[in-house]
Amino acid sequence: MSFRGEVNYDNHDYGYDHVNPSKPPPRQFNGSGEFTKRIFVPEKNEVLFSNKSENYCICFIDIVGSTQITAKITPSEKVGKFYSTFINAVASIVKDHNGRIVKTVGDGVLFFFPYTSNIEDIEAFVDALECCLALISSRNTINAKLYEEKLPGISYRISAEYGRVEIAKSDRSASFDLFGTTVNYCAKINKNAPPNGIVIGSDLHTVISSYPTLADRYNIQEIGELQLRTGKRRYPVYVLSGRNEKRTISRNEIWNLVKSKAKIGSSNNKSQVIMLVDDDPDILLLFTEYLKSAGMIVDSFNDPEKALAHFTKSSPSRYDLIITDIRMRHLNGLQLYSRFKDLDPNVRIIFVTALDMADEITTVMPEVEPHQFITKPINRDALISSVKDHMK
Repeated sequence: MSFRGEVNYDNHDYGYDHVNPSKPPPRQFNGSGEFTKRIFVPEKNEVLFSNKSENYCICFIDIVGSTQITAKITPSEKVGKFYSTFINAVASIVKDHNGRIVKTVGDGVLFFFPYTSNIEDIEAFVDALECCLALISSRNTINAKLYEEKLPGISYRISAEYGRVEIAKSDRSASFDLFGTTVNYCAKINKNAPPNGIVIGSDLHTVISSYPTLADRYNIQEIGELQLRTGKRRYPVYVLSGRNEKRTISRNEIWNLVKSKAKIGSSNNKSQVIMLVDDDPDILLLFTEYLKSAGMIVDSFNDPEKALAHFTKSSPSRYDLIITDIRMRHLNGLQLYSRFKDLDPNVRIIFVTALDMADEITTVMPEVEPHQFITKPINRDALISSVKDHMK
């Protein structure tokens, strides 16, 4: 890509800090006993646009609820590690699919696929769409890396659009930026995507639909439209997912099949699957035996971090209920609750505690309800009854 002209400044030294442009310019002695500010006055605009536009597939990935997530990260120095882990993982996947990172935008990343400038290059569009799908399927891997750093897991949304963009570059660095309506639309439709989902705009949908090879490869459904201020054009938005040529049974389906076919103990011929987390080995063994005696499948963990790692790699529908102690080493039950909810907002969780902490906890965590607490000691029948009540 060629860029028109260069940024030129006059030959005077205005005290402008090229490394840190936000740094105030130094003061200069004016010879009369006073100091005056040295003012930076460029001859021309620093950012120049190229003399031609390009059509590209543009994508944007944005973390869901990042403000709330980062507010809970301590110490604050680890926020940088949180973002760098996410961004580096995204950059690696984008690079593997012949894409290029443009910049970070707030808590998201903007990237594009240069080869899509040739609208007849179907493989370039396959690269772009497969990159989005790969980012979604890599969420567990990204979360596993975050957990290794004792950081919270994340969900994210991805949006993609195709169209004309303007390219801008500064002579202060080799970096560049993309501007224009296509970039704006891509960012705006991002909130239409479900958590850990992908949406595409109207123009990209038109490109995909024009190639039967692409249209048959992906499952695309209209979910709404972007409201344009002009009101002259309807701008539909679509959710995109992969479509396998040969259908395979997902982990979700396997576990649903296991639970529906199991005939162990329960009156409705359905065996519930429970995750039990408690760092007291005696309590863990006792509760496990109680629940198994009622025909339930129990995955027991005495280390909350191992429980979290296992949940990350498991099917979202594997567990009907998670039971966790509150007072545990390294990661307490409330922290574990937040991590689980980050991964699956629909997961059902109850707490076991030796103290009456329900009122105190529900005050600071209003999303937790008083009935989600079991107080120790508790006998077999009471535990089983409480668990069954929470799975209705």
